[in-house]
This record gives sequence, C-alpha cells and structure tokens, in this order.
Amino acid sequence: FINLIEKITYKKWHVNITIRIQDSFKLQTIALIDSGAQMNCIQEGLIPTKYFEKTKQKLSTANYENLRVNFKVTDVHICNEGICIKQTFILVKDLDIGIILGQPFLKIIKPFKVTNEGITTKLFQQKILFAFNEKPITKDIDLLKTFSLFKEHSISMIKAKENQLKQEVSNKKLENQLQNSQIKEKNGSLKNSMINNLCSDLPDVFWHRKRHMVSLPYEKNFTGQNISTKTKPIQMTYELMKYWKKEIQELLNKKLIEPSKSLWSCTTFCVQK
Repeated sequence: FINLIEKITYKKWHVNITIRIQDSFKLQTIALIDSGAQMNCIQEGLIPTKYFEKTKQKLSTANYENLRVNFKVTDVHICNEGICIKQTFILVKDLDIGIILGQPFLKIIKPFKVTNEGITTKLFQQKILFAFNEKPITKDIDLLKTFSLFKEHSISMIKAKENQLKQEVSNKKLENQLQNSQIKEKNGSLKNSMINNLCSDLPDVFWHRKRHMVSLPYEKNFTGQNISTKTKPIQMTYELMKYWKKEIQELLNKKLIEPSKSLWSCTTFCVQK
C-alpha cells in the first residue's frame, strides 16, 4: 500500500474556543477536536472547583490505561462566532492538552465539513467555522518508505541475533550437561557396549585379530589341475552343439533354468570331463 502513494498531508484539529460556565466564568483557550475521544475532557486546574460535581464515570486512553476521574462539569457552553453549544466535561488530572472535544461535541455539530481552513457546520441557520490554528503538514512518502524499510531490516537483524543467542545458550546448556559425571558414565558405557557388541563383528586390525579367519575342508590329494575352470576348452562340433541345445531345452522345459539378461551372465565353455 505504501508504494501506491507519494506524499501524505495531516493536521491536528486544534481550534480556538471560548468556554462559559453559568455566566460567571469565562475562559479563552485552545481545544483539540478528537473523534476518537468518547467524552469531552478538561484538565483539572483550568476551572474553579466550585463548579465540580462528583462522578463515577470511568475513562481510559487509546492503549486502555485508566485515567483518574473524580469530577465532572455539566453546565459548560462552548462559544464560537456568537453561537454557544452546551456540553458536559469530565475533569482529568493526567491530560496532555487542556481541553478535548470528543464524540458528544461532534454529534451536536453534525453534519460538518473539514477543509484546510477548519471545520464548517451550520447551527440555528447560521454557518460557523471552527478555524484550525495550525497549517497542514505534508511529508514525502519516500522518507516514510526509507523508515519502513529500515525498521523491517532492524527487526530482521534483531530476530536473527535473538535466534543466534538462543542457539548459543542451548549449546552452552548442552555442553554443561555433557560435563555431568552421570552423563559421562553413561556415554562411556555406551561406547564400550558398541565396541564389544557391534564393532567387534566387523573385520578390523585392532579388535580380535584372526577372529574372522575360517578354514575350508579340502579333499585329500586335490590339486589345482582338477579345477574344471582351468581345463582347456574344446572345439564344439555341430553334433555337440545340437546335443547341448537339446539338454538346455529340457532344462528350460523343466524350469530348472531360465534365460537371463543379467550383467553377471557369461559365455559357457564345454570341457572334457
């Protein structure tokens, strides 16, 4: 969304007003018109205490922090250009600005129009302007984009550093746990068990030499000359080939052998028995 706009203009709705109470108290001051305020508020100390009335109303800020409220003033007239609007105010100790005109005030002046000059409305067939005493402020959105990207980059770096610290803490905890005598004893027991029960079954130059040496039973007076694979092959005649084809076909029919395309297959030689 921020890429679709180039600049923004904003202002605070500060207006000059006159407050009257029972025709015996008058105060010219600056008020903030705030559509987010549920009630009209005035800071304690601006109005004499003789106009105070006890109240049980509660008030909180936008971030849900409770404000100290004990009193209210009911007979307050907000005057501008000869028109006075009667309103009730809540007295608040912790208030940044002297007077806040909230939703009750805006309901009275509806419908109204907001321009760069101020808020215009019509009461008692008379047009009234609550003039803003501050000019609008315009900011280039490129600066906001830069701040936004910088904020995202900063948050990303903070999260990366946080994850790194978490990993270092985890590694340190694991290192400390491995130094525990009970864990060392268990690791040593596991190592010895693997050496004795697992690794010893594999041929190795260090463990149980000659353990895997076996002897094969050979026939008496047997020599290498009797190995058939070392016998010189003979020339296969047409009759022999015909005979072996018949023998092979019989074995195939009996399903004692089967054709093979294995890479381990090899040519067969006929030798003298």
